[in-house]
Amino acid sequence: MISKSKIFSIAFLFIISIEGVSQKLNPSFSLNGYVKYLPAYMDYSFFESENNHLIHNRINFRGYFGDNLSIGLELRNRVFFNDIPSIQGDDGLVNMSYFIVREDNFVFNSMIDRLWLKYQKDKIEISIGRQRVNWGVNTIWNNNDLFNAYNFIDFDYIERPGSDVMRFIYTGDNLSSFELVYMPNERKGYALAGLYKLNSFGYDFQLLAANYFNDIVLGGGWAGNIKNAGFKGELSYFFDKENIENSLSFSSSLDYSTKNGFYFLGSYLYNSNGMNESNFLSLININANVLSPKNLMPSKHSYLLQVNKPISPPLNMSLNILYGKGIKLLYVSPSLSYDISSNLDAGVIVQYFYLDNFGDFKNLLKGYYLQLKYSF
Repeated sequence: MISKSKIFSIAFLFIISIEGVSQKLNPSFSLNGYVKYLPAYMDYSFFESENNHLIHNRINFRGYFGDNLSIGLELRNRVFFNDIPSIQGDDGLVNMSYFIVREDNFVFNSMIDRLWLKYQKDKIEISIGRQRVNWGVNTIWNNNDLFNAYNFIDFDYIERPGSDVMRFIYTGDNLSSFELVYMPNERKGYALAGLYKLNSFGYDFQLLAANYFNDIVLGGGWAGNIKNAGFKGELSYFFDKENIENSLSFSSSLDYSTKNGFYFLGSYLYNSNGMNESNFLSLININANVLSPKNLMPSKHSYLLQVNKPISPPLNMSLNILYGKGIKLLYVSPSLSYDISSNLDAGVIVQYFYLDNFGDFKNLLKGYYLQLKYSF
């Protein structure tokens, strides 16, 4: 990754030189992760059903050199067998996704989705490499998350993707901060974005401006409370440099917890690039993680309701209902999770996708998943 860009190389050497002259390095290391087994059965209306098995291993490594310098390396190892799903490629500066085995009914893929070097001192933080730049404040849809748009339907990837960037953060007083991120891309050019955060009137606010490949972006977000309910939202407006089509992405949410343990979340997303007619490809796009901050859902208007309730201390239930008004897509996903021990848990996840066909909702996909996870 470093050899891919002169700017990255200079920044890398600069961080090393700062720490090298500042103090003697006393290295320490940490390692954690998990192993997960996820068998799945998908019943399609128009295709043959699929039955696949996934063994998912994650390894998170940290190295600390003195008080200011650290490195991070995280691996995502996945073994698929039986019916093999499509595996998303690596869009970073360097392809760090490797197929160790790639057969018709057996695939072993290993991917480095975090690899960064970080320098911190006082109020300044400088980092370079593959990392997650999380600018979103909303719970489900993050319109300000320019660098790491993610698909909440993909429940197996809780860490969410990262980007190959250079990042500068200055933390001020009174919960304020300024962040600057540069991301080169061989196909699209580059993105340079700044984010300013502040706290006022009991709310956290943020403002962003970016030269985002082919667009100029202005946006912002907020997080606070209306009485006992959480109130969040964010928007980004994309000015197309080629004057083809400007676009707006906006989302908001309210969440509330009751005394008896119920948690309710309602969220709305507006996507000016979204479709206003039923389209089967929209289902494929959602499942294939074809997302961007300009297109977080294929529908112009999307609504989501989430309900969580602990049944007993180890057992928890959850229900997600999503409706894409323009494409007339209904998504329903109930789930149960059970904490067997402090490092072992199990769960059952069900996903139903329905598409409105001339006033009649027809089921397109039924997905059933069993999850067993051991953390270390």
